[in-house]
This record gives sequence, C-alpha cells and structure tokens, in this order.
Amino acid sequence: MTHPLADQLAAPHPDGIAIALYRTRVYRFSDDPRHYVLAEALEENYAQGRPPAPTTLAYLNAVLDQIRTTGRPLPFSADIAAAEGLDVQQELDARAPYAPRPKPEHTPHTLLFIVGAPRSGTSHLYNVLARAGTYAYFTTASCWAWPVRNLAHPARQSFETTGDTVLTVDNKNTRLVPGLVMPYEAEDLYARAVPVYRHLGGHTYDLTDPRLEDPALLTASIQAHVQHFGRPDFVTKSPFNSLRIPALDTATGQRALFLNITRDQADTADSMRRNGFRFHHDGRPLTGEAAWELFTTTIGRDAPPERTIHVTHHDLLTNEKDTMARVHRLIQDNRPAAP
Repeated sequence: MTHPLADQLAAPHPDGIAIALYRTRVYRFSDDPRHYVLAEALEENYAQGRPPAPTTLAYLNAVLDQIRTTGRPLPFSADIAAAEGLDVQQELDARAPYAPRPKPEHTPHTLLFIVGAPRSGTSHLYNVLARAGTYAYFTTASCWAWPVRNLAHPARQSFETTGDTVLTVDNKNTRLVPGLVMPYEAEDLYARAVPVYRHLGGHTYDLTDPRLEDPALLTASIQAHVQHFGRPDFVTKSPFNSLRIPALDTATGQRALFLNITRDQADTADSMRRNGFRFHHDGRPLTGEAAWELFTTTIGRDAPPERTIHVTHHDLLTNEKDTMARVHRLIQDNRPAAP
C-alpha cells in the first residue's frame, strides 16, 4: 500500500479518500461501467504507489460533490481515462468473464442476513463474523457488475490478513483505504436487486416499499462469493435489508437466518445525526428517533421468529467473546437443512 495501513486507518489521506469513495459511489449511483473501470484502475495504481494526476483528482472530487448534491455522478470522462493511460474497452472486455451468472453448485448452506437500524452496530457485528474465517461475504471491492473480479488482485489486501487494529476502527475509515478489502453492505447490488429507497443525495434517502426486481442478480452474486472464498456459509449485512425482509425471504426460498442487532434509541438517533444520515418516509422527513422506530418495528413485524437471532450493541461491545459464542451456537442450532 502507498502508506502503512495503521497510518491510513488513523488518518486516511485525502487523495486515498477520494479514490476509494469514487469507486464505491459510482458502483452504487452510476449505471455506466466505464466509471467502474476507471475507479478500479485508479485504486489499484494508488495502492501500488502510483497516484493519479492532479486533474484526475479534481475530477474525482467533482464527481463526489455531484453525488452528494444530486444523488448522481457527473458523466464519465474519456479524457481523464486517456490521460491516465487507460484503454477502457480493453478493460471492459477483460471483465466480461466475471459477469454474474448462476452457480447453483455454490449455493450457501447457511445464509445469514444481519439487520438493524443504521448506526446500531451492524458493521462491527459483520466484521467480527467475517473475521472468523468461516463465512463468505460481500466486500468493499465487490462490484454488482462483476462480483469477484477485484478480490484476487495483488494490489488488494483482505482485512483477514491484517492485525486486530482494523476491528477497532469505525468503518467510516476502513472503507476509505484504497486496496483494503473489508466486509461491505453491497448496496450497489441490493439497490438494484431489491430497491427500497430513492437516493436524494449524501446520506439522505426517501424510503419506499421494497420491490423484488432482480433476485437472480442477488443469487448469482452470493454464489460467486461462496465460490471465491471456498466457504459453504455466507453472511451479509445492510441496514436497508431491515426493510427488505419479506422480499429477501422470497428470493432465498425462506431459508435465510436473520441476525438482528439493537442499540438504544437515543444513542442510535444521535449517531445518525452526527454522521449525517437522514431519512424520509411517506413524504415527510423522519427524526433520528423516528427512523430508529421505523427500522426496528419493521424487523419485529417481518423477521420470522423461528429464524431470527437477537443481539444487543451493548453486549457486543462489553462482552464480545461470550456474545459471539452464543451467536455462533444459535446459528448452528437454527441453520436450515442444506439445499
């Protein structure tokens, strides 16, 4: 990596932040795969000590500002790609074999969805489960258009191979380190497979009823990661999945387990405000407290009791070892029969 990992986790470099955010944001908010190719090339080069030109960085920051303001990026710049020496069509052709396709032989034995309100500890719970080395999972380097293409690239380093410091850092920083592969919510995939919001810009979302639009995309992406990791169990998380439970249950044939993490309402709402998360529903903005109520109430209504495991943010932070031992035991006790 360009700078030592510990230094980047403590204080991500502004250039690295722009590069890492550009990639994850265009995956999610653009349907132009040329953006993805440019983003991946810039990140891989940066992680190997080759930073982009100042004009390229200016373009990346302009794209990010546009997404924050309107929810959509600027148009792809062929001039920027050419200046960086990138043959976009050649790169797209090289990625074609990685497009999502069914791999039923890699259907996971156990499929675990972590749910909970935003800022309730879903990311830390996800990291701890993935760190155990027994689950496949979506990552910060995964892409809905070619799910696992990036995961074996030599410029990328899995968090499973790093020290434990990475687990003590808020995911706001871990996802800003180019080349570091962390468990990720994969909303670029979920927002296409099961839409449940309109992105209004920044961290502002207008919540809508879930629509199961492309279950095959979700299934193929899960199978690709199970194959890549060589692990028969799969874990995934997104707070928005709290609002998608019936659709996810349909897409997975009522086989999934749901792991619900809860956090004190006031603490969660305060964290949403401090981190700029804003939600609208039924034509009106929600307070942090009302957003917490909506997410937690929906989980309580929709999550099948016989396939739902509960954990609290407090227990995870104060007694992680015993809490995770209980979670692992309940997962084993409640896992469905293998397909």
